[in-house]
Amino acid sequence: MDYKKSKELTFKQLYGGVFKQYKELEFFQKIEKYVGENWNKFQSDGFIECPVSGYVYKKENLGEMNPQKLFNYVLQNLETSMNVLVLWDIFRILRGYKTKLVLYTYDSFLFDWDEGEIELLEKIRDIFKKYKLNIKEIEGYDYNFGETA
Repeated sequence: MDYKKSKELTFKQLYGGVFKQYKELEFFQKIEKYVGENWNKFQSDGFIECPVSGYVYKKENLGEMNPQKLFNYVLQNLETSMNVLVLWDIFRILRGYKTKLVLYTYDSFLFDWDEGEIELLEKIRDIFKKYKLNIKEIEGYDYNFGETA
């Protein structure tokens, strides 16, 4: 299947549970194992500590919880925590430059780039490499990235 469809299917299963027809795939087996281990730890200890942020979800504060929902909380926390680290590094690099980060969404960063500051591009690429993140770059002179209406 194509990349877009596989990404959509993967996200549905990360947030809603693994579909029966994909349970034999190693990636999803590892996800299910992690979800189960995370849930068991949460049940026995009464809390779970998130990686990176160190935030603690306490059983008594969460109300109705289940293994998949707890995994979703931890996954969202991890994604946000990692993005904060990336943003922090980007802001440190951009300090004192005309180039600005003007929009951030969960998986993309939009820069208002000063054409005289091309040297910053490699430094920003290095940040994404540091965190082992894949990047796809698109450029244009407006938010439509140069497309015509």
